[in-house]
Amino acid sequence: MFDRPQSVFEHLTELRRRIVWAALTVVIGIVIAMAFSHPIFTWLMSTASSGGMQLKLIQYHFTDSFMTEFRIAIMIGLVLASPFVLFQLVAFVLPALRPNERRLLYIGLPMATGLFAIGWAFGWFVVIPITKNFFYQIATTAGIESTITPTAYIDFVMGICNPLGLAFELPLVVMILARIGLVSAQLLGRIRKFAFLGIMIIAAVLSPPDVISMMIFMVPLYGLYEVSIILAKFAGKKRTPQ
Repeated sequence: MFDRPQSVFEHLTELRRRIVWAALTVVIGIVIAMAFSHPIFTWLMSTASSGGMQLKLIQYHFTDSFMTEFRIAIMIGLVLASPFVLFQLVAFVLPALRPNERRLLYIGLPMATGLFAIGWAFGWFVVIPITKNFFYQIATTAGIESTITPTAYIDFVMGICNPLGLAFELPLVVMILARIGLVSAQLLGRIRKFAFLGIMIIAAVLSPPDVISMMIFMVPLYGLYEVSIILAKFAGKKRTPQ
């Protein structure tokens, strides 16, 4: 019964059903997140002045704090709903995959989640404190009082942590490409100098406009590239016997 090929209409019907369930889950996740978004918002705002900085939080509009808190609720809701959304995605594409492709999916999804979390944590615990302190010291030595809005602070945090979370997916992407034969460890080794130049450009784009932040971004990104070469070598060896 489950092996019977489905028509295009049946595929579209199933896709619509899964999209509706995923969207409903996201809405429920946001509603749940709104119940405890205020304490999280308060805690996040308290971290703006961490490390001995005397940073003043202000708002120019009455809705600024509320809208920022609502954005936080949306982000938390997406995180809460993501396991179910991924389940709907996997359930839809799984019947069309071969056994080896299914193994890649089973390994790749948890690994992608973990790598994104590691990248985000690196941004939060390492990059943000150093970057905040760098810009704060520049303003302080010039006799400028530092003030920031809640929206600007959240944008600052997301602008650093989210790109780093995505950048940390590089080893997984390379491993999958090597597994299916599109890249190899030898190729990655030969283009190392070009990759280094590309990483410098990416770090310059992702990081705030100063050399210190660029270096903080560039070092782990290049480290991830070297790790990717090792993983590509491993994935290539695993692919050879098949």
